[in-house]
Amino acid sequence: MNKNIFNLVLVLFFIGGITSSCDHLEVVPESNWGVDEFYSNNTEAEIALSGIYSLLATDNVYGQALSIIIESGTDEGYYNRRYNENWTVGLYRHTTVDNYVKNLWTNLYSCINLSNMFNEKLNKSAFEEDEYNRLLAEARFLRGLSYFHLVNWYGEVPLRLKFTRDQSDNHMAPSPIKDVYNQVIADLEFAAKYLYHSKDSKYVSGRANKMAAHGLLARVYLKMSGYPLKENHYQDVIDQCDVIINDGWHGLNNSASDQLGYRKHFLSYIENNYDLRESLFEISFSYLRELGIGVDGRIGALNGVPFSYGGGQDGYPASYSMYNVSPVAINLYDADDKRKEWNIANYSYSNKGDIKEVVSSMSMCPGKFRRWEPMNWDDLNNTPASGVIEPYMVLERVSTLSKNFTSINFPVIRYADILLMYAEAANELNMGPTAKAIEYLNLVRDRADLASIEVDKPGAIANHTNFFKEIVDERLRELCFEGLRKQDLIRWELLGSKLADMNATIMGEPDFSSTNESHKAFLRSGNNFDASKHLLLPYPSQEVAINNKLNQRTGW
Repeated sequence: MNKNIFNLVLVLFFIGGITSSCDHLEVVPESNWGVDEFYSNNTEAEIALSGIYSLLATDNVYGQALSIIIESGTDEGYYNRRYNENWTVGLYRHTTVDNYVKNLWTNLYSCINLSNMFNEKLNKSAFEEDEYNRLLAEARFLRGLSYFHLVNWYGEVPLRLKFTRDQSDNHMAPSPIKDVYNQVIADLEFAAKYLYHSKDSKYVSGRANKMAAHGLLARVYLKMSGYPLKENHYQDVIDQCDVIINDGWHGLNNSASDQLGYRKHFLSYIENNYDLRESLFEISFSYLRELGIGVDGRIGALNGVPFSYGGGQDGYPASYSMYNVSPVAINLYDADDKRKEWNIANYSYSNKGDIKEVVSSMSMCPGKFRRWEPMNWDDLNNTPASGVIEPYMVLERVSTLSKNFTSINFPVIRYADILLMYAEAANELNMGPTAKAIEYLNLVRDRADLASIEVDKPGAIANHTNFFKEIVDERLRELCFEGLRKQDLIRWELLGSKLADMNATIMGEPDFSSTNESHKAFLRSGNNFDASKHLLLPYPSQEVAINNKLNQRTGW
C-alpha cells in the first residue's frame, strides 16, 4: 500500500503542476492510472486526498515558505544572516522572478488543480451519499485554504474551478478579490456541513474537520473586514466562533503537568501527539510520512533553538536558527507571563558541546518549536571541562534525527485563535469590548498565569481603541511564529509602522552598535519595506508570460 500511495502521489504531483508549468511541458508520461479511472472506491479516494495534503507539506508552502520565510519581516523577528539575503520576501528584496513568489503560487494552484480533478472524477455511484459528500468536502476544504492564501498574498488571482489538463486552459483573467473570498467561503461552508467532527470515531488525526472549517471561515471574514476590502463582517466572525465555542468540544490545554498547558500543547506538535481539543487543524508531516510519502518540514530547524554540535551530521537535533526574536516581541511579555519562557529561547548549544545562555535581546531565537532542551538548566551558566559534553534532551519523536528536516507538525488554526478572533470582532462590532470579549481574552491570559485584564490592565478595556491595541499585542504574545502575524498587520494596516517601531527599538537596545554589521542587518526589513509594493506579492513573471490575460500589477 505504501508503495502504491507513493507512486500515485508522484503522478498527482505531475498532474497538479500542469496548471502553472504548461510552458515547460514537453513529454506526457505514461502511467497505468488514467485520470478518468481515479476515485472509484474509498482507497483510491483516500490516496488522492493524501496527494493533495502532501502539496501543502512541501518546502514551498508550509514546510518553510508560509510557516517561516515569507511570514518573516514583521515585528516578531528578523532574518539574522548578515552575509546573505536568501529570505528575500521577509527582507522585502523579492522580485517577479523570485523563487518564493513563484513556488508558492505554483504549489497552491497545483493543490487547487488536484482538488478540482478530485471533485470532477469522484465516482458518485460508488459511494453512499454521506461518504461522497464527505470526500468532496475534504477536497473543497483544501481548495478553499489554498485560495485563501492566494488571495491574501497575491490579491486578484485567476479563479480556476475546473481541472486544467494542458496549456489551452491557461489564459484566464484574475477575478476580483471579493469573488475569490466568496468562493473560499462557499468551499468552507460545504466542508463545515459534511466533514467529520474531530471527536467522531471515524475521524483521522491530521485531516480536515468540521470545526476547522468554521475556524477558517472566521479567519476569512476577519480578513475581509480589514484591508483591502474593509467590509464589515464582524458578526459573521462572531457567528463562526460561536459555533466552535458553543459546541463545547474544543478548549485550551490547561494541563497542570509540564509546568504549563501552553508548553504541553506545543509539545504535541513536536512529539506528533495530536491535541485535538486545542488544535483544530495542523499540517501533519508525521501523518503523511506514515503513508509512505516523503515530506518533511523545516519547522524548528530554520526557526529553532541553536544547536551546532555534531559536525553537521544526522542524529542530532540541529538547528540553523536563521531567525531571531525581535526585542519588541520580548518586551511585550510581562515578567510573569509563562508563555515567554517557551516562545523565546535564551540558550544555545555550541559546536563544542556547551550549553550557553544568550544574554543579548537582539540574539534570542524562537523556542516555540524547539527540537531540544537542556537536561540541566544550570548548564546555561557553567563552562564544562575540556572534553565534557553537556547533556540535552531531544523532544522530537523520530527514529533518526535529520540535520535538515524535522517531523514537527505546524498549527494552522487552534482554539486560542478562535477566542481572540471573537474578542477582536466583538470589540469592532460594538465599538468597545463586550463582556464576552473580555471573558475570552481572559481565558487566554489565565492559561499564561496572568491576572484578568480588568485587574492587571484596567485601561485596556476602557474603550475600543485601547482594547484593539491589547488584541494586537496579545495576538503576538499568544500566536507568534505560527505564520499569522504578517497577514494580521496587513489587514490592520500596521505593517509599515510596526517595522519602523521594531527598528527604533533595535537601535535603542543598550548593546546595539551602529558599526556592527550584524546589528545593521537586523534593520533590513524595516529599511526595505515599501507600502506601495509590499502588501501583496507580485505575480510570478512566468505566469504573466504564459497567461495573456494576467497583467503584472503596478510597481513591479
